[in-house]
Amino acid sequence: MNRNKFFSTVRYNIDRFWAWKYRNHILVTLFFILWVGFLSPNTIGTQIKAARELRQLKRTKDYYQKDILHNEALIHQILSDPEFVEKFGRETYLMKRENEDIYLFE
Repeated sequence: MNRNKFFSTVRYNIDRFWAWKYRNHILVTLFFILWVGFLSPNTIGTQIKAARELRQLKRTKDYYQKDILHNEALIHQILSDPEFVEKFGRETYLMKRENEDIYLFE
């Protein structure tokens, strides 16, 4: 009988200890989630918004870098090829030679 009482007391103390430890873990975890989610200056919503904006800025940067490369190639071609200058002027600015008619189809 004395042995059963000892084990039940030990079991009771172990259960109390784990319940206390578990409760503290839950409280700390809830505080952490509250802090990260709402109270911190870098909340989850702010981080998601910043990541979305960063992706958009990277896409814009890639677009402009490709545009710069295209324009540099065009400038190089204009400066080096006189026939291309005429073709470019005729297509882009609708220039024409004398005694020539231009018809635009849209």
